[in-house]
Order: sequence, then structure tokens, then C-alpha cells
Amino acid sequence: MSKKYVFSMWVYHHISEFTPDEMEIWKECGMNVPCSPVIQYGKDDPALLIPWLDKARELGMELIASVHGLGYDTYIKIGREEYTNRVKELLAVIGDHPALHGFLVGDEPSNRESLEAACECIKIHKELAPHLNPFLNYTGSMAHFSKDVMGGRTLAEWMKYVKEETGTEEICFDVYDQAINDGGGKTMFFETVKRMVEAAKAAKTDIWGCLLSSPGHVYKEQKEVDLRWQVHMAAVLGLRGVLWFRFYDRAFHLGSYGSPIDEFGYKTEAYYGMLRVQRRFTNHFGDLFMRINHKKTYSVTLDRGVFPIFKEGDHDLINGIRADDETIVSFFEDENGEEYLAIANSEWRHYGVVRIKFDDKKCMIYDVTQNGTALSGFASEELSDEGVELVLHPAGIRVLKIERI
Repeated sequence: MSKKYVFSMWVYHHISEFTPDEMEIWKECGMNVPCSPVIQYGKDDPALLIPWLDKARELGMELIASVHGLGYDTYIKIGREEYTNRVKELLAVIGDHPALHGFLVGDEPSNRESLEAACECIKIHKELAPHLNPFLNYTGSMAHFSKDVMGGRTLAEWMKYVKEETGTEEICFDVYDQAINDGGGKTMFFETVKRMVEAAKAAKTDIWGCLLSSPGHVYKEQKEVDLRWQVHMAAVLGLRGVLWFRFYDRAFHLGSYGSPIDEFGYKTEAYYGMLRVQRRFTNHFGDLFMRINHKKTYSVTLDRGVFPIFKEGDHDLINGIRADDETIVSFFEDENGEEYLAIANSEWRHYGVVRIKFDDKKCMIYDVTQNGTALSGFASEELSDEGVELVLHPAGIRVLKIERI
């Protein structure tokens, strides 16, 4: 598992369309575990990935190897023995490279056969190379699948089953409701993420979200504030990584547009917005959110029926949280029992004001930045009957440390 909050993206180009120097753009934008360009099993020499892996190591990144012909759909067609042989062939060439995160084993399995096949693929990869992390992206719709699709299991039972069968350490799923044109998909986004995070907790695995950076269909163009909202909500709700759909536009696929890199190879406004969002987050919270574990999430002001409204008594030291607009707050705890409160402004349009009332006879709270190396306490004159007042920019985030006296 990555030691930093993961930023990744799909890359659908064939490996011949780039040189490894392209990764310098990915690094500049804040990526740390990107997907590689595509090679085709049986047609392309897997050694083509070696310069890319070397470049990834030079840049301090890991690479998810995208090999067409290694997904669960191929497993269904060719069976376990032939699939295992393919994995062995690839491992013989690049399996020991220190920059290899793992191999892509598929996207959005959505029925019982494909889910079981994906599980078998992960199992084979982990049996042959337990040091790697095979990458599978589930569909967010899985949060609402019936038990029949998952072999009679609940979502949490399915994730535990896969963990027990394979030893996998990571879950990823896509969710795009938050990007719907009229902003009406927030509730479904929260519901889907909540269910997937709870399932990952049950399985004791890390979980990433595949989020949206390219508009199209019913989805709006993602400006910097939209990208910031997605990253900050992902972290506050308990995700430990973001995989973007997608990074590059394609000249022949005009249904999607507005990606960070356009079809002519130029950086767009979305690129620079993503760069600022990812690098700022990494600078201040990228290590911290990998050290703290999500405990529970609450809503403030607006009740969507997903997360309960925070009320007095929900935490023994935090007596009240008030906000002018919809706000999401989550409690976290590190392995030493130190407590943290993460706050995200769920409003895209304007600044939010949050007031936190705490028992200052039993605790102090500190504003956390620079991954916990900078702690700022609150002076007595900053405290009122309503507690501490925090201002968050649109889709902004604040993290507080709760230190018991």
C-alpha cells in the first residue's frame, strides 16, 4: 500500500504514443501511482514497460501496469491455467521492478461471473507475486447490488471474501454522481461512498475512489472548485486515494472533453486546477490521511438521510458544531489513539463558516497543516460561547487535532 494519499488516473493511449518523459507531466500534476499507457499481451514486448518503470522510480512514483489481455474478461475466455501462464510471463520480465505497483486486472465487473473471475485474477497475482497489488476498479453501482450478484453475500461480506481468498490490500470503485450538471447527485455520492467505505473497513483494506475529471453525458465540466470538492470529500469520507477518469482527451472520442490534457496534447484549465488541488493536499494532508483511520462521519446543517446530523453527546469533548451551509465532519484516530476532526465545506459557491464548541477544560484543539508538523492552537480570545470559528473556502477542508488534557 502507498505511504502517501494516492493520486492516479486512467491512461488509454498505447505505449507507442508517448515516451517515458511524459511521466514528468504526471509528476508535476501531483500523481504518484498512475496507470501506465497500454501494451497488448501477445503483440507488444512487456519489456517496453521497463523504461517507464525506471522513470517512475526516478520520479519517486509507482506504476500500475496496463496490459490488455490480462483482465478478468480474458480469464473467463481462456481459463485459469492459460491466464496464470500469462501472468508468469509478465512477472519474469518486470515483476521484480521496485516501481511496479501491480497489474491492472479489470474495470467494473458487474455480474456474478465477472466478479468471481476478477477475484480469481487477483488471487493468481497475489499467489505469484505477493509483494504486488493487482488493481481492480469496481463499479460504484456495486454499493447497491443485490446479494444474488455477489454470490449470496452482502457488500461487506463480498469484500471480506475477496480479502480472505486473495490477500488483496486495496479496493477501488468509481462514482460520478457528484459531477451531475445540476449538482443533484450529492446524496447518491455520499450514499455510495459510505457503503463502500464500510465494506472496506469490514475487509480491512484501503479504498480509493475513481472520480470524474472529464465532462460528458450528464456530467458538467470540472473546474478547480469541483476537483477540490471531490478530493476533499474523498479524504473526509474515508477514501485513501483518487483515480481520475480521465487525464487525456482522445481525438476520435468527442463525447468526452475538458480533460486535463486535450486531444492536441495541450494542458487545459482542468490540468492546472488538478495540479493545485493535488499538490496542496499532498503538502498538507497526503501523509496524515494515511496515518489516521476513519471512525465516523456526520452532517451539519443539512440532513440528506445518509450521515446523521452531529448533536451534543455524539463526542465526549465536542459539544456542538454549527455551520452556515452544508458541512461534512468526520472523526479519525491514529494507531496511538490520537483523535482528529476533519471538516469539509460541501458548498461549491461560497465560503463556509463553521463554529465548533468544545470542552476547553478537558481538551485543546489544534489546526493541523503540513502533515501534522505544524499545529496551531487557538488563543483564549478566539473562543466564544459558540467555540472556535473556522472559515473554509468553497469546497475547502480543515483538519483539527483533539488533544485530551
